[in-house]
Amino acid sequence: MRSPRYRPGSTNRITVTSVREDACTITTDTPENLLKFWQEIIATQPDHEPDKESVVVVMMDTRLRPYAWHRVSLGTVSESHCHPREVVRPVLAAGAYGFAIMHNHPSGDASPSRADELMTRRMVEVAALLMIRLIDHVIVGEAAPGRGPYYSFREAGMIP
Repeated sequence: MRSPRYRPGSTNRITVTSVREDACTITTDTPENLLKFWQEIIATQPDHEPDKESVVVVMMDTRLRPYAWHRVSLGTVSESHCHPREVVRPVLAAGAYGFAIMHNHPSGDASPSRADELMTRRMVEVAALLMIRLIDHVIVGEAAPGRGPYYSFREAGMIP
């Protein structure tokens, strides 16, 4: 497995976290598998804060297997801000074929906000312009009567 560490310059540093070898057998081509990735990899990190909204980008190879991820933003209980450039920078640095955006809603309701929809539209445009495959944008929540544990923008038809 290649090392996706990227450290440009002395003032502009990002750390792309490698995924364990055994996790690389998971293909993240479905929102269910992306949810599994979140639960098994992201949510188990010591610095994970489930009571705050966290935006993560997952880098994938040509077989849609995750090999690295990067936390783009850690917000508050109700929002997290990130710019498209902050999402694609680690994707480009890691030389990814494709990527997925994921974030959690601490309330447990995975329904998208207007800001979530706008960000997804922008990311579809950015990915097309850069010729990088945007696999999905998944919002992680909790299952409850009448709602599932996630929301997939691909399933909703916003990502081709």
